Amino acid sequence: MRDFPSIVFFWVGKNISIPKSLVHSTRLVMGEDVNIVQLTNHDTEEISGVTSVKRYELPEQIMLARLEAYSKYKPDTEEVFFCDADSIFINKLSLPKDKEQKIFLTPRQQDFKINATYPEYYEEFVDKTAKEVMPFLFGAIAIRDNQQIFFQELLNICLKLPNRFHRWYGDQYSLKKYIDEGFDEFQNLDTKIYLKVLREQLKPKYLENAFKENVQLITFKGPNSKTHLEQAVILLDYFYESIDTEI
Repeated sequence: MRDFPSIVFFWVGKNISIPKSLVHSTRLVMGEDVNIVQLTNHDTEEISGVTSVKRYELPEQIMLARLEAYSKYKPDTEEVFFCDADSIFINKLSLPKDKEQKIFLTPRQQDFKINATYPEYYEEFVDKTAKEVMPFLFGAIAIRDNQQIFFQELLNICLKLPNRFHRWYGDQYSLKKYIDEGFDEFQNLDTKIYLKVLREQLKPKYLENAFKENVQLITFKGPNSKTHLEQAVILLDYFYESIDTEI
């Protein structure tokens, strides 16, 4: 069971349909040989198909809770891939081969003027673009050799930020501040491979092309992301069934 990096995701709450889709896709693509770990509190239901559940006493604020869960998790594999739950794997996960690198981050590709008043007022975002204030995404981060101190540093930074960052944006903004302070011991992941962002429905031709291009993870954002995610899992099932039939 150690042919792949461990797949680790964070989820809290009663509605578990989103992480169920992630776990389903992971098992479909990588089978039983992948270690899937759910990080959560003591109230959230275990997601069917995970290898293990790690439960912690966590703050109610979602940004603090995720950073704290990441920092407390003790890996049992050399490589760990932390991903957003609103995602699906479409290819087997394979990290860059450079064993000297211990931390891998995903740079933001799409830039836009960020709304400084949503979901509440952020004076730090006034007249700024997303790349200026949050140049790295948090939906795909990989580590080697138990580099949990990285997440502890981000948590320490986030705790010192105004409370609004404990509710929204705190993970990405803390990462930006950490890098500004001089942290540079990381390598970039190719966003087109490790965190392909979709804000629309996954279409069969798009999936076919992405599969051929070795896209590994697709994540869904936007107001209809939950519906798009559920539809994508159905399409992925049909897609892999057709591959098996061809073989």
